[in-house]
Parts: sequence; C-alpha cells; structure tokens
Amino acid sequence: MLEQKILTIDLGTLSIRTALSVVDSDGKRNIIITTAPSRGIKSGNIVNFQSARDSLKSALNKLKMETSTTIPSEAYVLITGAHTLSYVVESKITFPGIQTISYSDVNEVKNKAKKELMKKLGQTVKNHYEVIHIIPQEFIIENLTGIQNPIGHKGRELTMKAFVVLATKSSMKTIESLLREVNLRLKGLVLQSLAAFHGIKDEKTYFNNNLMIYMGAGNTEYFYFREDKPVLSKHIPFGGEDIIDFIVQQLKVSRREAERLFKEHGSAYAFNVNPEEVITINYGVNHKRVPKVLIPIFIHMQLKKLFKDIKEELHSRDPSFVSELNRVYLTGGLSKLPDVDLLASKILKAPAVVMNSKDEKLKAPSFAPIVGVTNYVLSLRNKKRLSDIKEDLTKDYSKGGLFSGIWRFITDLI
Repeated sequence: MLEQKILTIDLGTLSIRTALSVVDSDGKRNIIITTAPSRGIKSGNIVNFQSARDSLKSALNKLKMETSTTIPSEAYVLITGAHTLSYVVESKITFPGIQTISYSDVNEVKNKAKKELMKKLGQTVKNHYEVIHIIPQEFIIENLTGIQNPIGHKGRELTMKAFVVLATKSSMKTIESLLREVNLRLKGLVLQSLAAFHGIKDEKTYFNNNLMIYMGAGNTEYFYFREDKPVLSKHIPFGGEDIIDFIVQQLKVSRREAERLFKEHGSAYAFNVNPEEVITINYGVNHKRVPKVLIPIFIHMQLKKLFKDIKEELHSRDPSFVSELNRVYLTGGLSKLPDVDLLASKILKAPAVVMNSKDEKLKAPSFAPIVGVTNYVLSLRNKKRLSDIKEDLTKDYSKGGLFSGIWRFITDLI
C-alpha cells in the first residue's frame, strides 16, 4: 500500500482545526493538527464568510509550516447535524438466477436505496438535500438475515437495511466556496458525530443499545446504536458556549470572566462541590466573594436540561431506546467537564463514561472527530466497511442563611 494522505477540516465554534493524516505503507499513521481561533462560525453555521475564510487560511498556513510533506488539494470537512437529515431505509434487488454477490451488486442496492428514499421524501427534499452517508445495518440474502458483508455469498436477491444521512446542498456549496478561497476542493463531508464515533471506537467495543453523545462548544449531537449500527441521530444547537452565556446572564459579568469561572470552577454535578468553599468574582475594579458551588449550579441546570431533552426524544422515538439503554459514551470538548458522566448517568439511568480518542498522541475527547475521519476514510478505502441569582453573597455561610437557601435550590436539580 502506498503512502496515503488525508486532509481534514473542522469548522468549530471556538476554533478551526486542520489535520493532515499521513499513513505509510505499513499502516502506521501520523496526524498533525493545527488550530486557529474561529471567526465567523456559530454552531456549525458560517455566519461571516470573510472571517471564516481568514481563520481557515491561518490554520492551513500553520499546518504547512509544521509539516515537511505536501498537503493534498482535496479535504474532508466535518459537518454538524444542523445541516442534515437521517433515515433508516430498506431496499432490495433481484437477480435472474443464483449468483455470487459482488461489490457492484452492493453499490447497486445502495443506489436503489438512495433513489427510493429521495422519491419517498419528495421533490422539495430532493432539491435541497444530498446523500452523504449510506451506512449498512445488515444485508439479507434470501431468508438469511444479519449478514454484515454479503460479498461472496450466493443468492437470487439482496436486501439492505441502512442508515442514510443527507446534508443540505446550500451548506455543501458554502463549504465548497470557502475551500476554493484557500485553493482546496471538497473531497467529502463527514457528519461530526459519526466521525467522533469512529474516533473513540476500537475493535473490542460493541455498541449495542448504546448512546454516544458528542458535546462541543456550539453543538451537541448523539447517535443511538443497536448491534454496532446507528439507528438514530439527532442534533441539538447547544454547547459549552451556551453555558458560558448563561453564566454571563445570571451573574452580570463579562464574557471573559464567565469563561474564567467556567474553566477554573466548572463542574457538572453540584452535589460534589463543597458548599462552604468561596471564590472571587471580578466585576472590573470591583470584586465579590461567592460560594463556589454557584458556578456548578448553573452548569448543572443547563446540562440537566440537555440530558433530559435527549432522554425525552429517545423515548418519543422508541420507548425501548430508554428502557434498554446499556451505556452512554460521552466525547467532545465539553465532556472534559468534571462529573459530566455522573450527571449523565443520573438522568439517563445508565452507566456513562467519557471516551478519549483512540489515537495515542491525540487522546483528548475534542480530537475524536478529527481522528475519526482518518479511521472512517481508511476503512472505506480498504473496503473493510460497506459503509437569575444576584443576591449579596458576602455573608457568613457557615450558619445557614444563604447557604441553606442554595442547598434547597440544589435539591431541585435532580
């Protein structure tokens, strides 16, 4: 196998990442990632084209300086679920007689599934969306079910059940235009949460009745898996930046101060914070001493609502998604928040764990989508996959008073 290069771009709310993955003939890989502050992008949407272009240029220039090899002229770009739709489909093709199933047959049933889905959804969706992922869940040959790879099997018909993801053509065109500004072409779009899944999963982990939640700065996305295959995906326009906004609103502090409080004192589970510990909040030249637990309370409130919304959505789609939930996997930058797994397990009533990327050098959860694109693309190339508190908080809290009020408030959190 010749050396392979994969260029990936992550247009995030806080930062733009560019990554060059170089895979040698022995399969060893090296991923170089560069980051630039993100401008002009909000929750996966390009809201200022020129600012986004300049941020991307900065990240790419850093990448060129940090690598000694040439950078591909085509790039894979991560896209959030805000621009996508997803469906589970089933399609079948028949043969004149018994024949050995080949890759061309698999492609034929995939193409048929795509055409049938578009016809079912109607002209409006067809005009505005395009298929970016077809992920087989299983193949059926005659009456033999549960086949993961039908190549080489014999039969008169081939049925495929698959998870299909569509992206808006407008988002694709905007991304293509952005890439042209930096002399790149769009190689493909990869759904961010799907990439994160491939970034945290190893061959030993079997996702059955498992929920994976990607928690970023501007977005939350989740996948529900059965028998190692996605059956449901959902996007929620909420992330770490929204929690910081909430802190700003509640405490009437500057955004910079809210960011500091979040980073230094943030925790997702208020019960684990000492109610007598006090911190300082800066209001320009003025300062206030407040209970440290106040910051976790705000975070707890916001994340409790997020996890409850996810639980309610799962139940509305299929009650068994909740009753049979075995485990919750958390990843993405916001998942690094202390005790976020504990809160998730309390709300979703299943064990929860924070998952790092499987790349030894890039373990942070925020790198999972970048690492996942490399894993996903290589698997396809190798054909391994067919697929408001404003009181004066300066009192003596050890004698009840405000602290007792705060703890009465906390008891309503769960």
